[in-house]
Amino acid sequence: MTGGAGSPQTRLRTAARVRPELWGVFDQALVSGVNFLTIILLARSLAPGDFGYFVLAFTILQTAGTLQASLITRPHNVLGAVRHGREYADYSTTAATVQVGFAGALALIALVAAGLAYAAGFSQAVLLLALAPALFAWQLQELGRRMLYTEGRLAAAFANDVLSYGGQAFALVLLWQLDLLTGARALLTLAAAFALGAVVVAWQLRSTLSGKLERSALSANWHFGKWLGVAEVGQWFSTQFYIYLAAAVIGAVASAALKAAQTLLGPISVFLTFVTSYLPIVLARELESSGSIRGKVRRSLAAILPVVVPYCVVIGLLAEPALELVYGSEYGQYAEVVQLFALYYVVLAFSTVAIAALSARGMTRDVFVGQAAGAALSLAIGWLLLRELGTAGGVVGMLLSWALAMALFLRALRAAPPGRSASVATAHARVTTPSEL
Repeated sequence: MTGGAGSPQTRLRTAARVRPELWGVFDQALVSGVNFLTIILLARSLAPGDFGYFVLAFTILQTAGTLQASLITRPHNVLGAVRHGREYADYSTTAATVQVGFAGALALIALVAAGLAYAAGFSQAVLLLALAPALFAWQLQELGRRMLYTEGRLAAAFANDVLSYGGQAFALVLLWQLDLLTGARALLTLAAAFALGAVVVAWQLRSTLSGKLERSALSANWHFGKWLGVAEVGQWFSTQFYIYLAAAVIGAVASAALKAAQTLLGPISVFLTFVTSYLPIVLARELESSGSIRGKVRRSLAAILPVVVPYCVVIGLLAEPALELVYGSEYGQYAEVVQLFALYYVVLAFSTVAIAALSARGMTRDVFVGQAAGAALSLAIGWLLLRELGTAGGVVGMLLSWALAMALFLRALRAAPPGRSASVATAHARVTTPSEL
């Protein structure tokens, strides 16, 4: 017996079962809130130029996270959602093994880059050195929490993030109070907090990770995730690319301004990050049970837009005083950048639902096509927009790229027949057939 009907454990399981979405929203609020706090503390502690370099390093972490999502965690959310028992354990163990190798490779690249930067005399090489353990620890903890999402254990994911992100927030505030906060120390703090979280989540998933390596699971993941992987490269050129291009065209201060402005939209990022994590799982299960997701997609949009649009309107109207209140008077001149980001997040809300629908149907090639088109547009006009419009040109480029991608997503969804695609059915069969023999 692990607890009676009235025990705290039973009440927690009941709450998670009745309204799992609330745990997911709380979890994403915590994650994005700590990221928001990190950006604010660094922006207020460092000179704009130094903060710009930290933004570049932090963006590498986020970019690695999007690659991880496309190649490992999002396939797990969709393909793992329809697997059970030993089949699920084998699939998850294989995904975790791949993740360790992927994270190790990223950390090694960061170490090599740090060595080259030191040899070249680059003053910010220490950021690359601190980036290596941060990359490795964050990726492992993130995989664990996404696996908990697949299993519907959103309360457990929240508990782990209280430890990981809460510990990070406590340490950062302490360093800030002691006037010891630097970009490198922030990254090392992040690495330590997520290393602890990764150990705990491994214990939380001890039964899930008790399976064996399956070549068929690798094949299924690759078949599903390969287009998402290259799509994320396209998405990078439609979004994060402008952080680096702005630094090259204007200077590191422009990167700092872009990140500072975008961070004011943090609450909407919380919400859309939860949608990105949870909606593909819901749609995949709906497709498995009913054979259609069109009604669920419409209801999802009806729930999402009333949250996104009002906040974006308010923050757009209050952009200048909000920037000065949070970051200081030197950032007030970037109100236009905030207003453009507000419009960008409305477009992103539509895109998030469209990508979730395409992913649930296994139409990841169409995700790639849309994001590749957006990337091509960014490469063609990004530098010109930044040169002519300044920092605001970076957000204009993001808007144009995502608008083009969204148009292609909608075209693919309209042309798609009802029911799940052959790619999802094939990927599922590749794993289920051996266990049934």
